[in-house]
Amino acid sequence: MDALAGLAVETRLHDLLADGFDPVLRLRVDQPSAEALDPKADPLVAGYQADVRWASHMVIIHPVWWFAPPAILKGWVDRVLAGGVALDHGTEPPRGLLGGRRALVLQTFKASSSVDRWVMGGISGKFWKRAVFPSVGIQSSTVLNLHAAQKPWGARLETFERRVRKELTHLVASTN
Repeated sequence: MDALAGLAVETRLHDLLADGFDPVLRLRVDQPSAEALDPKADPLVAGYQADVRWASHMVIIHPVWWFAPPAILKGWVDRVLAGGVALDHGTEPPRGLLGGRRALVLQTFKASSSVDRWVMGGISGKFWKRAVFPSVGIQSSTVLNLHAAQKPWGARLETFERRVRKELTHLVASTN
């Protein structure tokens, strides 16, 4: 947040846990997919959806559990990146509505980079870069990983922080 403030960009911060976000997607039997919500139906989700429409770029920060985002963040994808917000379900296949936007994902792992890359094939980053972002129309995204995050001190942490600042600067500069 300090780096973004230094770049003089307007930000909107969401902390799913602190906000009390419910990640469970509940659809009616006759409802094939999630859609944009009326603020009266669920003010929190409707607010998140409005912010997705507003944003020219997104920064998503999360721990990696079992080589995937936590369930609460997957629920955010399911409930917030819904029809009329991030997807047009009136076409087959659905068309992404977030074209022209860019995204940066910062992931923290307990696992080492070799386990992430060679054993698991970088699956957590592929979730964003191959599944989520292309589906909603975001063609430009970067994923940065901090491996062995339980010991993030010294030069390794400083290097990661420099990479994050550089990517944030690039992200903001590319949309101005």
